[in-house]
Amino acid sequence: MRMSRLQQVQILILLLLLAGVSLIFARNSASFAAWTNLRNILLDATPIVVGAVAMTFVIITRGIDLSIGSIANLSVASAIMLTGVRPEGSMLTETGWAVYPVALAVGMGLGFINGLCITVLRINPLIATLGTMTFYRGIGLHLTEASLISVQGAISWFGRGQFLGLGLPVWLGIAVAVTAAVILSQSVSGRQMLALGGSPRSARETGIGEVKIILVVYALVGLAGACAGLTIVGRVGVLSSELGSGLEFTVITAVVLGGTSLFGGSGSILGSLLGALLLTTIQNGLNLIGADPYHYDVIRGGILIAAVTMDTLASRIAGRTRLSVG
Repeated sequence: MRMSRLQQVQILILLLLLAGVSLIFARNSASFAAWTNLRNILLDATPIVVGAVAMTFVIITRGIDLSIGSIANLSVASAIMLTGVRPEGSMLTETGWAVYPVALAVGMGLGFINGLCITVLRINPLIATLGTMTFYRGIGLHLTEASLISVQGAISWFGRGQFLGLGLPVWLGIAVAVTAAVILSQSVSGRQMLALGGSPRSARETGIGEVKIILVVYALVGLAGACAGLTIVGRVGVLSSELGSGLEFTVITAVVLGGTSLFGGSGSILGSLLGALLLTTIQNGLNLIGADPYHYDVIRGGILIAAVTMDTLASRIAGRTRLSVG
């Protein structure tokens, strides 16, 4: 499946914005263009990229998931609580390799529960995931007693590991994006997601398994949330009660900015990837030039409003075009 003309234009605009923003920050900070900083941008972007790729599938099917940040928190907290050991006299919790499968399984399970709320209980995705966002975070805070937990051991291997000069999380982000792009554009499952988002009624009439698709895409968001949490905690070595806070809005902003329609039926993995990189670059640049940290929230909110407005206008134009052709 080839990108539409509108998606091609959106990708071009994102590339120009990314280049323009990078040039501005490079002129105002000598360290912005340094390889060390560029590598940090890629590492910081990885949790957002992984989350945005999974969220793209959800939004394509006319859904939304506000709980991905809470899933990141609860899945990692559960894994550390279940598998971590604090040696006597130590302030650090030692983690073994079991932390990875446990966190991923918990994350996928939490996402699957979201899917069940939507498909079985017939709760609106926005309301369902708004509820689980609070519920999951509350459980995570209860497990950790809302305290900082310093960790070491196996959990740091992935977050701090490198291969060919890039962090292992960056390679994961690339692999996830490429795989998702192939699934969306070349597979039957990808076409079914697009069909379901474009016209749920027609998709049902043609025998597309709506329930199965929804359960899968929300489980993938849960898996992505766990990956994001493992990456962040592995890098910083600390499980904080703030882990994942605001991740959902950053991820959704990246997806909408990348050209995926909130009305479903169309989306771009490449666009979501570029949207995540743009948001991360802006945050990194603002930090380097010493800007007020609250400026990032203002800019991110403005970008989200602009992206949603453009999406609404594009959908209206597309609708009028279909009517005139018909």
